Amino acid sequence: MKSGLRSLDGLRVLVVEDDDDTREVLSLGLSLYGADVVSVSSAAEAMLELEKSTPDVILSDIGLPDEDGFDLIRRVRRLPPGRGGRVPAVAVTAFTLSDDAEEATRAGFQRQFRKPVETRELFAAVAALGESGRVERRHVVRRLPPVSRDERRGAAERRTEAERRTHFLVP
Repeated sequence: MKSGLRSLDGLRVLVVEDDDDTREVLSLGLSLYGADVVSVSSAAEAMLELEKSTPDVILSDIGLPDEDGFDLIRRVRRLPPGRGGRVPAVAVTAFTLSDDAEEATRAGFQRQFRKPVETRELFAAVAALGESGRVERRHVVRRLPPVSRDERRGAAERRTEAERRTHFLVP
């Protein structure tokens, strides 16, 4: 954890971003802070991932091909709570935020950020929403098997090495 940013350790984040480079940077950055990240490039892929497991937070671009982020989150909100219908969500957009902010809230996003996004701020929002989502779903989501101390230590060592190599991601 850096600069007062809450830990993302074990937080399951679904990243939905059609731009390969942006998706990779977001995924790597979240992973460096300890999040378990699944990343996809479309709303259709996101819905398939939600059938497999429920993340703690969804981080979605608004300008997706075929089906935009607004449509995606509306579909997610129609799911039952145990299948992801109440998962907190963050929108990122390259469009003027004032145009999208109200629509994003109506669609079901809790937070919105304009690209280029300041990663520390974005990751802090993901951490806060993820924690609130975990508390809310504590009784809905099935329990996962415990992670051993050696697995946690190995993940922390890999994260530390990755942070050294990619120090430019988080100012």
